[in-house]
Amino acid sequence: MLTQTHIRSLVAAVALGGAALAGSAQAAELIVNGSFEAPAIGGGNYTYPATTLDSWTYSGSALVGATGANAWYGNAPPAGQDGDQFAALQSTGTLSQTFTMVGSTLDLSWLDAGRPSFGCCNGDQTYQVSLNGDVLGSYSTTSGEAFSAHDLVVHGLTDGGSYTLTFTGQATSDETSFIDNVSGVGGVPEPAAWALMILGFGGVGAVLRGQRRAFAAV
Repeated sequence: MLTQTHIRSLVAAVALGGAALAGSAQAAELIVNGSFEAPAIGGGNYTYPATTLDSWTYSGSALVGATGANAWYGNAPPAGQDGDQFAALQSTGTLSQTFTMVGSTLDLSWLDAGRPSFGCCNGDQTYQVSLNGDVLGSYSTTSGEAFSAHDLVVHGLTDGGSYTLTFTGQATSDETSFIDNVSGVGGVPEPAAWALMILGFGGVGAVLRGQRRAFAAV
């Protein structure tokens, strides 16, 4: 016969297992072209796109072909870039992308670096990250700073809702942060995880009912 201690242990085990299963999810990358590799513009080149280009909308910001010498950084780009290209968030320029949310929690991550100091134009930039106009945080780079990683988590979003992620420069002079490897991951629990949780708790319920009948018969 199961003791009350055994029953409590069984319930706890199923609860922990259910929590672990619920944590498993179908992770979905929501940001398209987060490494700014499309379109390929070639090393040493740069462009100020006038409209949305491969899912990103550039306004006063640039796409930089970051291999070889370039007017944006001299002979070599800052260390730690992802791929052959990155974006340049200059002065009060913006860089944005609209996506459809999956799940209710968004894991955001990206890299930033500071443009080297040229006297006229440097990398001492501050910028804001916002979602649908709501500022999530403020970040800054210094001139010549190598790429470093940032991340934040946004809760309470609407599954299937439309959201716009925006990077907005705050410098009124010619200061630039380089942005690269932008990722936005949403997720929903696997259907199989929910099914196993239901079965597990159903099994515990059956055991408890059996125990009550056994106690009543004594």
